[in-house]
Amino acid sequence: MRYLLTLTPVLLVSAARAEPVSLGEPQASEPATATQVVAVPPDAPAPRPDEASGVVVEDEPTTSERARVLPRALLFFPRLAVTLAMQPIRGSIYVYERYDLLARFTDATFTDDRRFGIYPTAGYESGFGFKVGARLLYKDIFGNGERIKLRADYGGEFRYAVGAHLGTGHLFGPVRFEADSSIERRPHEHFYGIGNGMELEAPTGSLIDPAADDVVIESRFQEDAVRNVATIDIAFTNELHTRLSGALMLRTFDGAPDEMKNIEDRYDTSRLVGFDDGVKNLYVENEVVYDSRRPASRYATQTLDGAGWLIRGHGGITRGIDKDPSRYYSYGGEIQHYFDLYEGTRTLTLRAMLDAVGGTDGRTDGRISFIDLPRLGGSEYLRGYPTGRFRDKAVALATAEYQWAIMNNASAYTFVDVGQALAQYADAANEPVRVGFGAGLQVHTMRTFLARAQLAFSREGDVAFNLVFSPAFGRRERAGRF
Repeated sequence: MRYLLTLTPVLLVSAARAEPVSLGEPQASEPATATQVVAVPPDAPAPRPDEASGVVVEDEPTTSERARVLPRALLFFPRLAVTLAMQPIRGSIYVYERYDLLARFTDATFTDDRRFGIYPTAGYESGFGFKVGARLLYKDIFGNGERIKLRADYGGEFRYAVGAHLGTGHLFGPVRFEADSSIERRPHEHFYGIGNGMELEAPTGSLIDPAADDVVIESRFQEDAVRNVATIDIAFTNELHTRLSGALMLRTFDGAPDEMKNIEDRYDTSRLVGFDDGVKNLYVENEVVYDSRRPASRYATQTLDGAGWLIRGHGGITRGIDKDPSRYYSYGGEIQHYFDLYEGTRTLTLRAMLDAVGGTDGRTDGRISFIDLPRLGGSEYLRGYPTGRFRDKAVALATAEYQWAIMNNASAYTFVDVGQALAQYADAANEPVRVGFGAGLQVHTMRTFLARAQLAFSREGDVAFNLVFSPAFGRRERAGRF
């Protein structure tokens, strides 16, 4: 048995005496202590130095530690390369936070109460180029999150684009009203035919019938669009709400100006419903959304989701106005789930999406415009392919994305997208599955998302680069028509 020697200070408290104390008696200035002694056998060994903290340290490395030496050595130079490559980003973020550039910029562009201001936007997408713009914002008009936003964009997919958005915020409690109006000229829109066919490298020499042929070749066209959208959003809980939207859409089309890939030189546009006469229709849609997405940890950046679900479904009808023959219904949905693998620094995201139109018997019955067919491709849906690369009566998409933190203010991600465009679901087994993959880098602070750079590839050899200022799985409303 081991014995221990301990010294225990004991506070001695004496009862006050009734008789007075004479001045000649000594007075103790501090309480006395008592010592408790436990005998230790003289032959007992002294505790080891590495046992003082209660943690035993092995004298020799374990087998697993020896096994990690070689991988660490092999990964030293790749790790060093990544570290050196990240230094400019690390330095930029340091300057951003050290000099509080966001607050300085906000001070210069917003009023003192932060309710009114203007700020710039920018982005880059392969196939379109650079885009710049500006936003004029007036928020919290009555103190309940109301806002008026005016926007303008130039470059990229736009020759010009202007719009206005009005939202009531929480002025009416769980019911929100929104109105949005925009005018856009898109002179370089992509068209690759209708269907899931393989792309040709050169024109065939004759015009392709897009209503009957699956022949695919890159072409461009111009679209002028006027959109007027009104929405009522009712929140049942913080996660569950429904949106009822109505949109009046006015669109006209023409060949792409000054383009070698003009659609009128490659496709028989008279066979594209709506191309010659334009499209004027009314669309009404209801969407139900459950959204519990959130950061997985309060210590991780609050700009990226790391846990939770997004489940939403929509259904709508379209009716043409005047000479527009549009008459069809649409439906679809999306599921996202975020798996927190390690305290908000490792996240696996899975997504499945379906978007479809119905009520038509084929491509040539003339009740749906080519511009209203669901599409895949671009910087968010089936990444690695050009925007609008695939369009048909139904599109399906599945995504797996893994994201990890590489430093306090930056994270990397890699992804795989698989999708199909189908004329009918029975064709799914016979149509090829399209695969896009790639990686990206996201830069952010604790509460501000700064930028995302993404490089994507397709299985057929397409390469796309995008630079945007919003997360890949952001909180934007349903993509597509609006």
